[in-house]
Amino acid sequence: MTAVQRHRQVGAALVAVQLLFGINYLVSKAVVDVLDPAAWATLRAVSALVILAGITAVGRHRVPRGRDFWYLGGCALLGVTLNQILFLEGLSRTTPAHASLICSQIPLFTLTAAVLLGREVLDRRKAAALLAGMIGVLVLLEVDRLRLDAQYLAGDLLVLANAVAYGLYVALSGRVMARHDPLGATSVVFLFGAAGIALYGADDLLRAPLAGLATADWVRIAYVVLGATVATYALNLFALKHTQASRVALYIFLQPVVATVLSVIILDERVTWRLVVAGAMVLASLLLREGPGRKPKDAT
Repeated sequence: MTAVQRHRQVGAALVAVQLLFGINYLVSKAVVDVLDPAAWATLRAVSALVILAGITAVGRHRVPRGRDFWYLGGCALLGVTLNQILFLEGLSRTTPAHASLICSQIPLFTLTAAVLLGREVLDRRKAAALLAGMIGVLVLLEVDRLRLDAQYLAGDLLVLANAVAYGLYVALSGRVMARHDPLGATSVVFLFGAAGIALYGADDLLRAPLAGLATADWVRIAYVVLGATVATYALNLFALKHTQASRVALYIFLQPVVATVLSVIILDERVTWRLVVAGAMVLASLLLREGPGRKPKDAT
């Protein structure tokens, strides 16, 4: 496979991740209406681990060993355990608008971490792409209408810690992915990540009214576990195997745009000037990062 073909393949994988996550915003909202957040986080992580372990065993995917095994375990603490726990605890203390705004800046935290760790060099093109994406998402999330409130400070800080943790996870996990099978590596990440989340929410899961859930609830749960967890983490690690962390993170700017477009289509919400401007800016961001002048193979 040529470098250009691989570059396009990685781009397609990253777009798929954002589509899966964009749908997840709508689906997960319905799940947390019937399940306690801690119980849901545990069910999601443990179910994903079981599925990934089965796929890895049946497909005989190689699992990282030695130092890389433990290194990915540390990454899992950031990208799965702390990511999900801090987000849930933060969201319970702040508003969805605040949480969405903070999480939309994960690409900034990822690029900052990658530069500080010496994994990447900040050039004008990366900076321009990041700025364009940030402006588009901030417009869409109505940052101009956001009002600071002391009662949400604790929640905002927890969500901020969640976003920083995930940014570090993306920047750090790319270091070892070039030499490992993405599915095998994802299994290791969830082995450690699910164990950490189980310590947090196992009791809540045992008390959860799973037997009383409707068929539609189980369909939603299946989608989040298979599509928005197993597939997204595996595709992200596949992308990190072949490209820079900043490129992987930049596509996160698509998530709120996808979620808003789906709300227009499914929930019959109206198209606003904010959606149009945000879509244009995020597209410009991706074109700056992916367009002419950028070498196809940019993994480090």
